[in-house]
Formats: sequence, C-alpha cells, structure tokens
Amino acid sequence: MSGHSVNETRFFIRFSETDMAGVFHHSNLFTWFEVGRFALIDELTRGGSLLELEGDTLFVPVTKTRVSFLGLGRFGDELRLETFLKPQATTKLVFYYRLTQVHDGSPVAIGMTEHVVLRGNNRFLFRWPESTRHRMDGFFAEHPHAVTDGKEFDARL
Repeated sequence: MSGHSVNETRFFIRFSETDMAGVFHHSNLFTWFEVGRFALIDELTRGGSLLELEGDTLFVPVTKTRVSFLGLGRFGDELRLETFLKPQATTKLVFYYRLTQVHDGSPVAIGMTEHVVLRGNNRFLFRWPESTRHRMDGFFAEHPHAVTDGKEFDARL
C-alpha cells in the first residue's frame, strides 16, 4: 500500500480479499481502515509513536465502528483510501474513512472508527500531555485536508 498525501493510501484488491463472486469481502474494510489510520498516525507523530507516552505504553482499542457500502470493488481494482481525524477536546480518537475507485473516483465505502486511549495499566488517559496536544494542533494546522468535523460522513453513515 502506498500513499500520495498524508491521509491517502492506494492499493490493489488482492485475490485473497475477494469472495466467490470476485468482489472484496466486507471483512477487509476494517483491515484497510487500520492501515490508513496507522499511516495517518505515523504522519501525525512524524515517525514517533502515539502508542508510547512518557515511558508508558498506550493502547487504543476500537470502541465504535460504522460503515456504509456505496459500491463494489473487484479483484485487481486499485482503490484510494482517505483517512481523516476529527479533533477532540479529550483523548478520544475518531477517524473517518472514504474508499473510492482510483480509475473513476466512484465511491466504494465510507466508515468511522472511534477509539479510547488507555495507559498500560488499563486506566484511561484523560488528557494529552501539552507536548502531544501541541504536536496534534500543529498537524491539524499544517494538514487541514486530513481533518474533518465528521458531519459529511455522519449524514451518510
């Protein structure tokens, strides 16, 4: 999978990702969303780790998902996944996804995943350290195309 901007990942549907009709199996969406999410996190942290903070390992479990299927993807199709982050006042992370065909831009699916942030001792992290918050604010200012308020997606999910 390769990207063309900080929030874009492109890939071809592999044979193993299809069902008997040659259409991608729905279970692959969340794997593809994960690839897009971690690519965006890598850009946000500039190669650092959002999963380590002040010497503590963080866990970011998914607490909510939504997806709407809008079209088909078949074996060999090249897809474009755009991943967006919705700024939050807390440490909750909300990502939105738009999956389209590269050849004509037709929509394939949209989705959302919501995550909480837990410290290694399974306690919630309620507030980002100032340095992390500053880094996130800088990312949002530098890459506004990777940020969403979610309204465009929520209306269709």
